[in-house]
Amino acid sequence: MVVLVSTEWLAAHLDDPGLVVVDLRWRQDGSGRARYEAGHVPGARFLDWTADIVDPDHRVAFMLAPPDRFASALERLGIGDDTTIVAYADDHGSGPYRLWWGCRVYGHDIVHVLDGAFEKWTAEGRPISVEPASEPRAGARFASGPSAARLRAQAEDVAAAATDPRTVVLDSRPAEQYRGLAVWFETGPIAAGTDGVADTPRGRLRAGHVPWAENVPAASLYRPDFTMKDPQELRELLGGAGVTDGCRAITYCGVGISASALLFALDRAGVTDAALYDASWEEWGRDPSRPVAREVSSTRP
Repeated sequence: MVVLVSTEWLAAHLDDPGLVVVDLRWRQDGSGRARYEAGHVPGARFLDWTADIVDPDHRVAFMLAPPDRFASALERLGIGDDTTIVAYADDHGSGPYRLWWGCRVYGHDIVHVLDGAFEKWTAEGRPISVEPASEPRAGARFASGPSAARLRAQAEDVAAAATDPRTVVLDSRPAEQYRGLAVWFETGPIAAGTDGVADTPRGRLRAGHVPWAENVPAASLYRPDFTMKDPQELRELLGGAGVTDGCRAITYCGVGISASALLFALDRAGVTDAALYDASWEEWGRDPSRPVAREVSSTRP
C-alpha cells in the first residue's frame, strides 16, 4: 500500500467522492486553525491533534484517544471505513503521522500522508482555498477495531530494552531536549535548571533521555523540499542509530507526536517490528523510578 502520496497525485484526485483531505497544521501558539482558515488545500477539513484525538481523562497528557472518541472525531469529518484520507501539515509537523498511527492502532490502514507537506503544495503554485469545506458526508461510520497492542509500547517495554540487544529505543526529539537542556511543552520548550529539572505548568519534569536510547531527530527524516527521505536513505540514517535487520524498535518523544513520524519512517525503511511509546517523556521524565541520562556541556549548542 502506498502511504506517502505526491502533490501530483493529490491534485489529480481532489474531486474523488471517497477522499477526505485533513489539515493537521499546528503551532505552539494555538494558531493552527487560523492558518487553516487563511488558506488550505481545497476541500480540506481541519483536525487538531491536541484536542480531537487525545484522551482528556488520561493521567498522562496527549495520550491517544480511546476508540469511541477517536472514531467520533473522524466521523465528524465525514470519514468512514471506506474513506481515503490524505493528511498534511507544515513546518515538519507530525500530526499526519499521529493520525496514521492512530488509525493503524484501531485497525485501519487508510491514511495517506502528503509528501512534501503544505510547503511543497504551495511552492508548486497549486490551488489554495479560504472557503470552508462542504458539509461532511452524513452517516459516516468509522468502526474502530480492537487495539493493536504490537504498535503500542509501555514504560516497562522501554525499561526491558536496556538488557535486550534485539530492541532499539529511539528518541525523536531535537538534540537539545535529548541532551537534557530543555523539555518539550505544548506552548514551547522549557529550559531545564542547573539541577536538570524543568518547571512546567504540569509540574516539575526531569530533562534528558532514556540512557540506552539513540537520538534520531524527526527533522532528519526529510529532504530540504520537505519530502521524506527514500527507504534506502532512511535505512542508512536508522542504521547509524543501531537499527538492524530483525530488530525491534521503540520510538518516543515528548508526548508521542514526532515519535509517530519516526515510526512511519521505520515502516518506510522496512522495519516491521516497531512500536510507539505513547506516554513518552511526559511519563518517563516525571517518574522518579526511571533512570535519566543527560549530556550537558558548559557551552550550550
